[in-house]
Amino acid sequence: MRIVDARSLDTAEFAAALEFQQRMDRERDPGLPVTPAAELRATFDDDATDHCRHQRIVAFADGSTAAAIGHVELNTDAANANLAGVEITPTAASTAAAVLAELLRRARDDGRTSAIAWGDHTPAAHTFWTGLGAELRYTEQESRLEMAAVDPQLMAQWIAAGPADLELVHWARHCPEDRIDALVATANAMNDAPTDDLEIADTVVDAAMVRAEIEARAARGLEYHGVLAVTAGGEAAGATEVFVNRHRPAVSWQWSTVVLPAHRGRGIGRWVKAAMWQRLRAAEPEVTALQTGNAASNAHMLAINIEMGFVPAHLMGCWQADLDVLESRLG
Repeated sequence: MRIVDARSLDTAEFAAALEFQQRMDRERDPGLPVTPAAELRATFDDDATDHCRHQRIVAFADGSTAAAIGHVELNTDAANANLAGVEITPTAASTAAAVLAELLRRARDDGRTSAIAWGDHTPAAHTFWTGLGAELRYTEQESRLEMAAVDPQLMAQWIAAGPADLELVHWARHCPEDRIDALVATANAMNDAPTDDLEIADTVVDAAMVRAEIEARAARGLEYHGVLAVTAGGEAAGATEVFVNRHRPAVSWQWSTVVLPAHRGRGIGRWVKAAMWQRLRAAEPEVTALQTGNAASNAHMLAINIEMGFVPAHLMGCWQADLDVLESRLG
């Protein structure tokens, strides 16, 4: 087996990696379009999303056939300078241990001491990670919404029930300068979202970080759409955001939906999600489906999603362990 950095693949190696990724896509989500070459290339080149630096590797089992893709992300915020995120597709492959060893080597070289592994919560994945001494610390429900299946009358009701003392603001691509402080406030309010037993610090962002994140996703072909609920004075009350996947619009994501503590219990979550649905139906007809993810312990948001029409698709898991533990078990 040989391992190649994803940014250094030659033409034949990239073609093999693309074939592998598309096979994984078909197995996991047979009803969705597969990753095209341009999207995979943008993913391999990404080094800025999620306030992280990224490294990806491709394992070749017999010299020419791609057998696994590994990913390590290195948080850039000082509060999580000890953390590395790792992902292996698939963990069931015979190459998984060797791929993990390379990811851990890169994390260790960057000074990381703790790893959070994520991926589909399958029996094989759970066995792999717990067998290496990692503990399941967090689960997330990934769900899918068919846009045409949503009840327009229900969305109209949610919008009509929105608080009269608040205003909805919409934009795409770039946040207006007079709204950036409110958007930052909603981004930092996401630190209230459950992380269960993960040992991870809050990431506190500022305007420059929020803008950089939107631009980094745009470089991957993920175009920002925002709906923000604000007071008469322009202060944030809640928000939702969607990243439209220009490579595969049917694999677009509803990202954060958040209501600030002072405004909770007023139906704002439903309000902004319904307004976003209406906006996408009018402005982005190619977005035929949305994916989203919520902590399995976040019963309130899961209930809203189910009421709207989201259907559970995959259960995701996060397993955490010190690098020392993982390295010793691999050894």
